[in-house]
Amino acid sequence: MAIQYLHNLPWSKWTREERFYCSILYSYAQNNPKQFMNFLIEKRVLNIDLEGEWDIGYEVCFYRDYLWQIGDSARSNGLPIKRTFDLCVFGEKSMTIIEAKVCEPFDAKQNETFEKDKTRINDLPGLKEITVNVVALASSKYFENAEVYGRDGTLDMFDGHFTWADCEEQYKEPLFKQADEMYKGIKRLL
Repeated sequence: MAIQYLHNLPWSKWTREERFYCSILYSYAQNNPKQFMNFLIEKRVLNIDLEGEWDIGYEVCFYRDYLWQIGDSARSNGLPIKRTFDLCVFGEKSMTIIEAKVCEPFDAKQNETFEKDKTRINDLPGLKEITVNVVALASSKYFENAEVYGRDGTLDMFDGHFTWADCEEQYKEPLFKQADEMYKGIKRLL
């Protein structure tokens, strides 16, 4: 791993891409999605029933793939074809969408879309009784700053939030600590 132009560091030390960190979280959570949801409940992110089976998806194009599997299409239903959720945890009675950020903030326009997603998902065949939650995942510093400096309402539509530091505490993965420290240039390698 001695790539000189990378200062002899692996790419994982350079990247700020949220999909990279979400893929690492997915790799931990997929081993036991129910345990992952229990972690969110214990962190007081969500207050949901943990009974039943659980599954998790990464980079989920929910409308496109769900409707295709039941013989329909997102396009014919006027839904976005490539609407992708960073992570989704599927329970028998609920669906939790996790929207992650590493270096950038959440924005009001994107949050309006999530509000619409809750309704759109419940309007799909077989999903009327499913509780849809949307959870924010970002740096602990971001949430601290949002309380003091954030725009009113930016985080209001989320049903809860947790941090990359929480993930590091749960899974003892140093890359989650790295993700937590990247917001607003808290830490640079060089």
